[in-house]
Amino acid sequence: MTGKHSPAKPNSPTRARQVREAMNEALPPWGVLVLESHHAPDFSMQWRTHRFLKVVYFLSGAGTFCCNKQELNFQGGDVFVVAPNDRNRICDGEGTPSSLYVGCICQSILSAEPTTAENIASSKLVGGTRQSNFVASTLRRMIYTQDLAASSRGVDMMIDAWRLIRGVTAYDSTDASQAVATESTTAEDQLSDAEIVERYIRELQTSFLEATTIDAAANQLNLSRRTFTHLFREQTGTTWLRRVRELGIEHAKRLLQETDLPIASVAFESGFADISTFYRRFTSMVGQSPAAYRQRSTCR
Repeated sequence: MTGKHSPAKPNSPTRARQVREAMNEALPPWGVLVLESHHAPDFSMQWRTHRFLKVVYFLSGAGTFCCNKQELNFQGGDVFVVAPNDRNRICDGEGTPSSLYVGCICQSILSAEPTTAENIASSKLVGGTRQSNFVASTLRRMIYTQDLAASSRGVDMMIDAWRLIRGVTAYDSTDASQAVATESTTAEDQLSDAEIVERYIRELQTSFLEATTIDAAANQLNLSRRTFTHLFREQTGTTWLRRVRELGIEHAKRLLQETDLPIASVAFESGFADISTFYRRFTSMVGQSPAAYRQRSTCR
C-alpha cells in the first residue's frame, strides 16, 4: 500500500460514534466496505436483507443475533456470517449495547469463485479464538486500508475480502502463513539478506497491523530468526517487537488526535487485542493515558 494516511473523520459514513439504528450499507464501486458501529442504549434494528455477504465481528456488548429463523446469543469476540439475501438483525441485551465491525462483500466478488460462494451459509463461527482473531485482524487491516487515500485502495480491499472469505469458510492459519511465505520467496531470491530486511522495514510502516510474531516475520522472509533479528536491530537500532509496538502507538496517537473514535476502537484498530494492554503500553510509551493524550491534543 502506498499513499498518505488520511484517517476517516468522525462524520464518515463508515464510522459512527453511537447510533440508535442500523447504519446504511452502501458499497463503494469496488464492492467492499467495512463499517464500524457503536450502539446507543436504545438501539433498535429492523429486519434487513442485502444482496452482499456480511461478516460481523463483535468488539463488545452482548445480545441476540437473529438471522432468518435462528436466534443466537453473542458477546465480544464472536463472529457471524450473513449470506446474501438472508434476513438479519441485531438485538442488544438490556444494559449491554454492542460495538461491532461489519465487512460487506458484493456478489460479483463472490461469483468469481462459485464453489466457495455456494458453501457460504449464515452462521456463528465456531472455529475458536484463532479463527476469531484472524477475522478481527483482517477487518482491522481492511479498515486501515479503507482510510488510506491511496490509488490502490480498491484493489487492496478486494484482496483482503478474499482473505476474509477464506477465513470464514475454510480457515487454516498454518496454510495461510505458508501461502504468504511462498508468495514472498520468489521475489526475494535475487536480494541479499540485508536488502530483504530493509524492504521489510519499509513495508512495516503500513503492514504493522499484520505483524504477529518475530518467528512468523522471519519465516515470511525465509530467514533464520537469528539472521532476521540481527539485521533488523542493525538497521533500526531497536528490536522487532519494540518497533511494531511503536508503530501501533503512533497510529493510535493519530486516531486519538484526528477522530472521536471510542478508545476501545482506537485500541482495536491499532493492533491491540484488549484495552487494558493498550492502556498500559500507551501510558508507558507516551507518558500519559490515551484519554489524557486526546484531551491535551484537542486543547491545543
